[in-house]
Amino acid sequence: MALSSPSEHIFLLPLFLLLLPISAFAQTNNGLNISVGTSLTATQNSSPWLSPSGDFAFGFRQLPNQNNHFLLCIWYAKIPDKTIVWYAGNNPPATAPTGSKVDLTSDRGLVLTDL
Repeated sequence: MALSSPSEHIFLLPLFLLLLPISAFAQTNNGLNISVGTSLTATQNSSPWLSPSGDFAFGFRQLPNQNNHFLLCIWYAKIPDKTIVWYAGNNPPATAPTGSKVDLTSDRGLVLTDL
């Protein structure tokens, strides 16, 4: 699902506003900065991008009982329940098949692409 029209981009606004203050300092699991050109892929073993504090994670979460579908979301990373606090889409949420990617670009920001 490639986002192309302004109406499809509106659901990314809360995410952009949440990540804007930390975008230059966000850390991955290995402590490196997230750079333009970096991407996340929807797979069972994908690693999320962590906030500097490690309290929040952004990435793909596999849907229960669905091996090939994921949510692009933000969740609490430090609690065992990993409660989701935001997800892409409305009701129902937009799901992404295995192999979908979100890229951090310099000209378009976060771009979600389904395979």
